[in-house]
Amino acid sequence: MRRLLICVCASAFLLTGCESEPSGPPLEPVADVGELMRMILDPAADAVWDSSGTIITVEGTEEWEPETDEEWAVVLNGAMTIAEGANLLMIGERARDQEGWMQLSLNMSEAAMLVHEAALARDAERVFDLGETLYRSCDRCH
Repeated sequence: MRRLLICVCASAFLLTGCESEPSGPPLEPVADVGELMRMILDPAADAVWDSSGTIITVEGTEEWEPETDEEWAVVLNGAMTIAEGANLLMIGERARDQEGWMQLSLNMSEAAMLVHEAALARDAERVFDLGETLYRSCDRCH
């Protein structure tokens, strides 16, 4: 009997350590989806897409890509902002149909992180090519 009591007490003691920590206050969205797009995601995407390109006219060809630390920082910041912005799209009421919306948001975050990795490597051609992947992840939603 004494052994049983010791086992029960030890089990109860061990199980109290298994309680999960409170996860903090609930996340309360501040902006709606349209505001997130206009104020956070669109400007960040434009920063990525505008960082490199080619224009061909009768006068000739103009090409540009990031070269300085500051120019690469713009691409890195834009890509990370998109990746984190995609997380914001999955909070609360913004996650409309849960499954489909969540997958679209995850796809956008993954595409942005690929751009971020390419920018860390200072691979302008890859950043340019991944711009299409990023665009398609945005375009699938609208």
